[in-house]
Amino acid sequence: MEQTQAVADPARRIQTLIVVKRTEAEFQDWIATEPGFLTTFGSYDEEPIQLEPYQLAFMSCDAPFRSVEKSRQVGYSWMFAGETLARSHLRDQYTGIFVSYNLADAKEKIAYVQQMHEELPLEFQKKKVTDSKLEIAFQSNGAHRRVSRIISNPSKAPRGKKGDIYLDELAHCSNDKEIYKGSTALIIRATGSQLTVCSSPLGRRGVFWEIARQEIKPYPGYWRQAVPWWLCSIMCKDIVLASREAPKMQTADRVARFGTKKIKDQFEALLIEDFQEEFECVYSDETLTFFPYELIIPCTDPDAELCEDFADVRKKAKGRLVAAYDVGRKRDRSELTIWDDRDYEIEMMLARTYERTPFADQKNDLIAMMTILPIARLSIDNTGIGMNLAEDVEAEFPAAVVREDFTSAVKEVWCTDFKIGLQKKRIKMPRERDLIAQIHSIKKNVTPGGRVTFDAERDAKGHADKFWSCAMACRKERGELQVESSVRARVFG
Repeated sequence: MEQTQAVADPARRIQTLIVVKRTEAEFQDWIATEPGFLTTFGSYDEEPIQLEPYQLAFMSCDAPFRSVEKSRQVGYSWMFAGETLARSHLRDQYTGIFVSYNLADAKEKIAYVQQMHEELPLEFQKKKVTDSKLEIAFQSNGAHRRVSRIISNPSKAPRGKKGDIYLDELAHCSNDKEIYKGSTALIIRATGSQLTVCSSPLGRRGVFWEIARQEIKPYPGYWRQAVPWWLCSIMCKDIVLASREAPKMQTADRVARFGTKKIKDQFEALLIEDFQEEFECVYSDETLTFFPYELIIPCTDPDAELCEDFADVRKKAKGRLVAAYDVGRKRDRSELTIWDDRDYEIEMMLARTYERTPFADQKNDLIAMMTILPIARLSIDNTGIGMNLAEDVEAEFPAAVVREDFTSAVKEVWCTDFKIGLQKKRIKMPRERDLIAQIHSIKKNVTPGGRVTFDAERDAKGHADKFWSCAMACRKERGELQVESSVRARVFG
């Protein structure tokens, strides 16, 4: 038997192909392992599966507890799917359980498993006996016909089930401590089972940070792995050299020296502290933000699915509708959010981004929204380029439109109102990375003259425009909507 492997030569900065001779027994032992099964028989998108060195190291670990700090887009969710698929085919009976930070992510893992299974050679495929968006099960070819199950949960502790547990993006789960507490005991009764905690950082907070960095108490039972961007071949031009030199360099220098175009584009698009947290396993300083993650995340729902159009909002709304529009054109994006205000809570129903959209099209969309929906209040940015748009929409719907001036004093009121709403858990939003990041980016500063300001640094996506739309919509109303003496009729539907 022959097996090829690529070996990097640091001096020449090339990869040399070496053919490794293996005996039949060695080859059989290799394909009986998870990485051996996947790389020998597996394919994805009709391409043979190849594993990164850190993925091989992870799959080769048999410790009962595994902890992974990772960059985004290094392939761990996909790898978890591959590992569970391999185990469900190599073992007579198996259970693997994913816990993800939201519903979409939970569904995606099962979709990975389904695709990998479909691309296995037919003679190695086990028969599917369950096939849904959140569970897939295979029947053994053995005499007892035992069943292997792979289950995916959105941000819920997997109580009552035992087997391998994968807590993916644990730092991004609002109930992370409950999930972790409900998971550890499940590997006790299942021989050889493993608990894996894996996440990209989300501030110096939460049970994942405690396990990964052990600054509060030790967690000695864990095998640990850290995977920044420079260990991934799609982001780094020379992994072997970068693994030695990149940790000693500044972020900008290592991106310039080792980064592929993909990671350079990410570096240009993000604030440096955001890039470090998303791609370099660095935990942000929570003292710098007005909205810490521990305040934001409990107000997000991993199962929430926003409406796609105005008609859907009308069908699903239960209370009074309010909306806000932060206007952008060239450098920033325009952001529309619609909320269902039910007194005890206010829930986001729709979020729409307008990037480089002509003002005429933006205006037409706002008028369509006001015509279709009974919007009680539409707050529109009345500053700079937004002034004409605010005037035009107000002329059509004067009783519902409030033109908002973005002064420092007004922004302080909005941020305070929004923070109180989060503290009281009155605000309900979907658990989306970009939305959470924009809220977290808002900083409170005091100028030398004693003036308080609230703002975020500009990045390639704008100036926290989605947050300001949320803040305008969720602000406390202070009697600015006046009933006009003339009667105006609005016909909906």
